[in-house]
Amino acid sequence: MNEIERRRYPRINLSHVTVEVYTSLGELLEPELCFVINVSENGMLFKSESKNINYNAGMLLRLTFGLPESNLIIRTDATVIHTRATELSQYVGVQFKNLGLAETKFLRDYVEKKLKEETK
Repeated sequence: MNEIERRRYPRINLSHVTVEVYTSLGELLEPELCFVINVSENGMLFKSESKNINYNAGMLLRLTFGLPESNLIIRTDATVIHTRATELSQYVGVQFKNLGLAETKFLRDYVEKKLKEETK
């Protein structure tokens, strides 16, 4: 039986998608290239393997990413909502901030399309 998505903003799993992560407060940290685990129109979960950055709830980030089958590059600010650390990496859940209407619609349509493909 398929698991039913009960979140307000359904998420889809992604593979081979990366996100460039910067601090959005002008801190002099190197940008990090992370793997996206899942995405919705409102946020994403990504995996960081950096030993130099400790992500904390409330931290402000700037993200740049694209999605498969699209030439659109999305740049947005995000707030860290939760983190989960393992020995080798951190999993970071973020909520998008100041995402434009066009980008929000694109993400919503992309997620809906992928969810429909999964149920076929």
